[in-house]
Amino acid sequence: AALARYLLPRARGIVYHLFLSHVWQSGQDQVAVIKRQLQLCLPGARIFLDVDDLVDIGDLERYIRESAAVLIFLSKGYFRSRNCLREARKAVAEELPLVLVHEADPKKGGLTLDAVREECPDDLRPFVFKPERRVIR
Repeated sequence: AALARYLLPRARGIVYHLFLSHVWQSGQDQVAVIKRQLQLCLPGARIFLDVDDLVDIGDLERYIRESAAVLIFLSKGYFRSRNCLREARKAVAEELPLVLVHEADPKKGGLTLDAVREECPDDLRPFVFKPERRVIR
């Protein structure tokens, strides 16, 4: 717990180490597992997950602003979700570090990485899919 607290940026207003951005229909179960595994590895890590932490959907942008980094779970429909787009656009506007995790298994809501890129709006694509950004599969 002490390590996680130490790693939390001291910048004013930062509440969460990581914000988990996902679309419910194809990513809810997977990001719940990601959160549990991260908390096992980093006890005390503060990880925002909507089912645990969301109080008001109108405050999505504030939750992003209060996060040190954002994990985008790339699955079917992510870039078609209004709320996911709000989260991604705010993360880009705040210039937060992005972690991309790709669900490839169609049985679990996955699709090809090319299909995900195609779903991504033109204004976000150069920021989300920077050539140097690694995608975790």
